[in-house]
Amino acid sequence: MKQIFALLSVMLLLSFASMQAQNVDVTFQVDMGVKIATGYFNPATEVVTCPGGFNNWLNEPPANTEKIMSDADNDSIYTITISMAGSQTYGYKFNIGTGWDGKDETHGDRSVAVGTTNMTLPVSFFNDYTPYTGITSSIDFQVDMRGPAQGSFDPANDNVYVAGNFTDWGNGAVELFDADNDTIFAGTVSTLTSGNHAIYKFIWSTGGASTGTWESPQEGDDIFGNDHNRIYGIHDGMDTVYRFWDNVNPNQVRADGNIFFEVDMSVLSTLGVFNPSVDSVQVRGGFNGWSASDPARALMNQNIVNPDNWFLDVPFIQEILNSKWYYKFFIQNGTGSTPYANTGWEVSLDPTDSGNRDRPFVFMGQANQELGLQYFDGVRPEWVIQTGTTVMCEFSVDMTYATLPDTQGTSPVFNPATDSVFWMPQLPLYYSVNGLEWGSNPRVLQLTDPNSDMIYTGTLTLVGPNFNGFMYNYGYSNSSAGIVLEAGGQVDHRVRFINQPAPNQFTSPYSMPLDVWSNSAKPEEVGPFTDVNEIPGVLPESYSLEQNYPNPFNPTTMIRFSVPKQSLVNIQVYNLLGEVVATVVNSEFTTGNYEVNFDASNLSSGIYFYRITTDNFMATKKMMLVK
Repeated sequence: MKQIFALLSVMLLLSFASMQAQNVDVTFQVDMGVKIATGYFNPATEVVTCPGGFNNWLNEPPANTEKIMSDADNDSIYTITISMAGSQTYGYKFNIGTGWDGKDETHGDRSVAVGTTNMTLPVSFFNDYTPYTGITSSIDFQVDMRGPAQGSFDPANDNVYVAGNFTDWGNGAVELFDADNDTIFAGTVSTLTSGNHAIYKFIWSTGGASTGTWESPQEGDDIFGNDHNRIYGIHDGMDTVYRFWDNVNPNQVRADGNIFFEVDMSVLSTLGVFNPSVDSVQVRGGFNGWSASDPARALMNQNIVNPDNWFLDVPFIQEILNSKWYYKFFIQNGTGSTPYANTGWEVSLDPTDSGNRDRPFVFMGQANQELGLQYFDGVRPEWVIQTGTTVMCEFSVDMTYATLPDTQGTSPVFNPATDSVFWMPQLPLYYSVNGLEWGSNPRVLQLTDPNSDMIYTGTLTLVGPNFNGFMYNYGYSNSSAGIVLEAGGQVDHRVRFINQPAPNQFTSPYSMPLDVWSNSAKPEEVGPFTDVNEIPGVLPESYSLEQNYPNPFNPTTMIRFSVPKQSLVNIQVYNLLGEVVATVVNSEFTTGNYEVNFDASNLSSGIYFYRITTDNFMATKKMMLVK
């Protein structure tokens, strides 16, 4: 009997051990909607993975690809079901990419207690571990107004509001109040649904919200779209959202300074789309509400000696030192003048990190900070195709990805048997020069595929007066959807140039590099004769500023610098008194090594200093000019 009992005991233990070791299926879910909207995650080119203690944290087999999550219904919620041993607790986190490249969640590991039956974890937003279940919820909005209070905002008498997609924007803005006089205004918006996105901005006004000043946050994870809206993923219950006005911490160092804006309109005059006798130019940005309501900070002055040169010196009072700002030039057409495309706004070819190609600069708190001479729409005089000159340029695009909905998200997919492919310009100057209506997405050039290899080609004929420099994308006609364009905003358009052996001379016919249909970032070339050249070679891992060469010099010298990631770079030259005597570079650069030629013809012999300033790097070196 004891033997039978012992045998039964062993069998029970084995059965229990088997139950303990039995695998269960756990389904993980993460909402990437906020990260997609803010540009942090690109579903067309990046993947989401779920590494944890149950699959070796991505460092060992099984292969990393087995940890990739999927979004079958394109609702931005990525899922994966993983089989693992039950009755254990595991750590895990969500990660962008198949390795540890700095885009995993930053708030520590998540934890899951696995039972003995299959389970589905509630969905939560990436980098935010609070789940949501689609219930009625609320947000307590809090905005710190100490920054504006150092300027023209009066916390005792002015009003503060929050407005967004939950209020019909300004038409139903919710007023916020400062009950304890700490300059932090707060208010609650109820009847929201968890899992949705609250897209919003704060407003302050001396009266109602309709006449107020809207904030324009330029930095941070909560920027959304081309209008710099904020975005927040709503969780279950009561959410608290605390923000600084414009995302600017009021505890930072402030300073006074002046920014000197200058733009050359000669290209547009030569091409007949700007008349300096009746038209005028404005500069608009975050410092004047992107409008001309304050003429002294927007209306540019015309140079009497050179009517195509426009300038304006704008004072900045107690602004954040080293803060990043954006601006654009704007044409105000005079009486009888043909309106410029895009209702007067430029869309510059110059590189930028802004979704709608705003020009960036860093406020350095100097009495005479110059941004350097700019060209409207970023088009230089050397790129003008003279009257009587004809230039032929071939464009080509591989349309394979447009037939694969899961690859580039094209809907409906491209059908080569029935659809036609077109080259579509996106630069306002092209529209004005060639008499096209802005916003019409004209089918300027049809491309064909005579070899049936999915490579579509077409030749564009440019008759002078015209210009080199193309911002464009592709589209195809579809009987049910009309014209289907590649996705992406202005910052995602291609920028390419015809080869130029010399100023105003062009290689014709010329074949552009092969393009590939894409709904994500697209290639941008740097135009010829821009004074800055990229140095081929190994991409840098850190910022650097090299010693100029030759040194001493007369009157020109080369300055080399490196940026490890896309950055706004400012290089200025100072005299021994600390005064800025030249701005060498003030532009956005992608990862790479660069050199720029500095011409000191207008300076006297002596010792000078040149300084590079980026978002998080600064270096200064000495140079000597000997004439």
